[in-house]
Amino acid sequence: MFHRSRRQGFTLIELLVVIAIIAILIALLVPAVQEVREAAARTQCQNNLKQIALASHGYHDTYKKLPPGQNSLNHVGTLTFLLPFVEQTPLYNQLQAAGLAIAPNTADAFGNWYNSGTVQTLARSQPPIFVCPSDNPESRTGQWAYIWLDGAALTIRGGYFSAASFGRTNYAASGGAIGYTTDTFYGPLCGPFYNDSTVRIPTITDGTSNTIFFGESIADNAFSNSVIVGGVAATWIGAFNMATAWDLADSGTPSNTAVGYNWHMFSSKHTGIVQFGYGDGSVRGLRNFDTGNTSWFAPSWYAFQYSGGMREGGVVTSGLIE
Repeated sequence: MFHRSRRQGFTLIELLVVIAIIAILIALLVPAVQEVREAAARTQCQNNLKQIALASHGYHDTYKKLPPGQNSLNHVGTLTFLLPFVEQTPLYNQLQAAGLAIAPNTADAFGNWYNSGTVQTLARSQPPIFVCPSDNPESRTGQWAYIWLDGAALTIRGGYFSAASFGRTNYAASGGAIGYTTDTFYGPLCGPFYNDSTVRIPTITDGTSNTIFFGESIADNAFSNSVIVGGVAATWIGAFNMATAWDLADSGTPSNTAVGYNWHMFSSKHTGIVQFGYGDGSVRGLRNFDTGNTSWFAPSWYAFQYSGGMREGGVVTSGLIE
């Protein structure tokens, strides 16, 4: 006599155990996947900064000077001048054909870049190299038309659109502490990019390997009649010269968690660090050295200023910001 064995299914307890195991595996896997993605994004961001820093050398080789931190006549920023050196020559040529003064010693046909409809259309292009993969600047509707360092008043000035769709950027040229100024304290801490600057690399006496050229900046909030307005990104065409005199902020410690990142500081979405492209093409991550407002004149503050300055002769103490 033959007996047919009966196949039994999972009991409820066994099923719950399997589900629990799968849930644990997912819980372990998701953070690992996120870490891998962030590592890849950080690497791509490093490559972006490296290429932008090297592009400034290409500009220098062509014109015997670095591009300006901003053309004060039309509020065109550093990144626009670098377009031909980051494989964006067609866009550069179209901007010039529209009358925008971005070649040395040329006259502007219409003043501020945003006064021309043709230039505005071109400015909606988005070169991928100008955006950090860890950020999503497209999600912020407001945009900076420009930001510039007013060394005479020892402050930062800017103008923004409450809503705009121009191409964004996460990278800013370094003006050092507060850009060019005759102030006896801040003057020596000037960086290589400021309003109408024409810095030659041989005059950077601190050495390009010791001088920040470009860094990350989220540029998230703005002020309108003393009211903070969040959700603002930077335009690459009006990309700004940023100050080192203020804090560094990363995604773990935004300067004001209620409104995001301050517009007047280098900042990033990489947890624990803000990445910088130095004048020799190297890229280094500097850690946030203060979880609130900057502790002015502390050793870490001076270390950051010495990294941003190009001729002050200061020595960066290892470990203070790196």
